[in-house]
Amino acid sequence: MSNLIEFEEEEFTTQFNGQTILRIVRQLRPYWLWVLLFLTAVAGVSFLESYFTYLSKRIIDEAIVAQQIDALWQILTLYGSLILVQAIAVFTFIYVTGLLGERVRYDLRKTLFNHLQQLSLSYYNRTPVGWIMSRVTSDTDRLAELVTWGLLDVVWAVMNVSAAVYFMMRINWPLALIVFAIIPAITIVAIQFKKRIIVEYRQVRKINSKI
Repeated sequence: MSNLIEFEEEEFTTQFNGQTILRIVRQLRPYWLWVLLFLTAVAGVSFLESYFTYLSKRIIDEAIVAQQIDALWQILTLYGSLILVQAIAVFTFIYVTGLLGERVRYDLRKTLFNHLQQLSLSYYNRTPVGWIMSRVTSDTDRLAELVTWGLLDVVWAVMNVSAAVYFMMRINWPLALIVFAIIPAITIVAIQFKKRIIVEYRQVRKINSKI
């Protein structure tokens, strides 16, 4: 009990940079074919989200306002076909994301288990079992989620924003430039938020390891 009370977890101040991201993403290297399928499905779904908005514009301008029934049916047929494609792509990336998450989680825990077998007994004397279990379970869960759902969010955001920028510039570029003017302010707020949330998250992780 005294060891548990006296144990103080190391304070981490390392910045989350590009090198750290690359080390994490390398966990997906053995499954690059699955990753390629996953990225393709996510990119397709994200692009279709923006394209559906453009199709809605065409329905109003080319069919309803122009009172063209043939154009309406053509666009609706295309819309319905793309919804079916999107549904298949959504199922694909959700299935592959779950599969990749479990594979990465298994690999990380297997690596940690093998490493723990090589540590000296003195390490276990001075380190609480709860802290070790938290690192082996909670941290591997976070990393697995980061390289799967985190990667999904990044690809989704990049494709969604890129497609939105393309269609906005195509439809009305002066109005699009006005909207883009707020991007620097949003970027600054996001950077400051990231700095604070990392500090708070590390404090939560320390408390969790002591429970």
